[in-house]
Amino acid sequence: MKISVVVCTYNYGHLLPDALRSVAAQTCDDFELLVVDDGSTDNTREVVESFRPHFHHFRYLQRRHAGPADARNAGVQAATGTHIAFLDADDLWSPDYLRSIQEAFGSCPQADLAFCEGIVIRSDSGVINEARFHRELPSLCGPVHSPRELFALIQSFSPSGMIFSKGLYDRIGPFDVRSFGWFSEDIDWTFRALLSGAFCACVKRRLYLYRRHRDNLTNEAARAFRAWLDIYSETLAEGRRDPQIETLARSTIRSHSVRFLPTCSTAEGRELLRRGVTVLGGDPFLRAVWCGTFLGLADCLKVLKGIKQVLHRWFRRKPAIKLSLQPRDLFEALESHLRRSQR
Repeated sequence: MKISVVVCTYNYGHLLPDALRSVAAQTCDDFELLVVDDGSTDNTREVVESFRPHFHHFRYLQRRHAGPADARNAGVQAATGTHIAFLDADDLWSPDYLRSIQEAFGSCPQADLAFCEGIVIRSDSGVINEARFHRELPSLCGPVHSPRELFALIQSFSPSGMIFSKGLYDRIGPFDVRSFGWFSEDIDWTFRALLSGAFCACVKRRLYLYRRHRDNLTNEAARAFRAWLDIYSETLAEGRRDPQIETLARSTIRSHSVRFLPTCSTAEGRELLRRGVTVLGGDPFLRAVWCGTFLGLADCLKVLKGIKQVLHRWFRRKPAIKLSLQPRDLFEALESHLRRSQR
């Protein structure tokens, strides 16, 4: 087993040093590193070159800006390893990440891909001001056994906490570079892998940090709603013959409809909801939300969202941990804070 670490980045020169520092701190150093620059116009190249001396096997790939799916495909296709580990440029790994995932593959050699759990953080000026546990992964060693397990895994994974074999990529095909691939290429690809019967190993340890910030693509709730409509009608088209998959997919889309509505204009919201009603064949919940936009529902949701944010700022317990700490010290400090906050 040889791991190729692929870091895809676009104008994240201000966040990239933390990610690369966490790769350099791995207790397992038998890997190659590929940084795929998706047409950045900031200081990404200078940041990357400053880290070159820290790695034995290192390549920097510059490309035209074509989106995350294209960058991920370029990294996989250029990799020489048997397994691919993505680390998004705004995330960080525990020093034990690669070693722990290697051990999972070693104890389960038939596995096609492995997942681990993580910690979600928000930071300001290099200081973490919020931390919480990511959703727990299901306990799994083998193909997914049920639709509920399938959706539980999809809703709790992150590319920065997933390693897969290049053989699986060859079987499943590349990340989708079409319109919705600019947003949810990772969800689409993982759905395809799991629905094909890929053998999974879940490591029940929090081994990465998922950083939330204002430039996250995941902040764009309207794009997430569009992407889930495409996934529902295309990626899940065959799987929806199972009534439970149909129910869970509809439930996910409904939840996204309420999330995106306060983030866009009423006109845009109505148009997206109209499309959702059409795609889901006249879904009564989406139709009710669409009707609600004529009665001020969007404005009410915006007010409720603002109140929630204010209350969250007032009552959350700030860890005040610096991201500049050595990776092991950083993870230990966060774990300690989260354990205290659960008491």
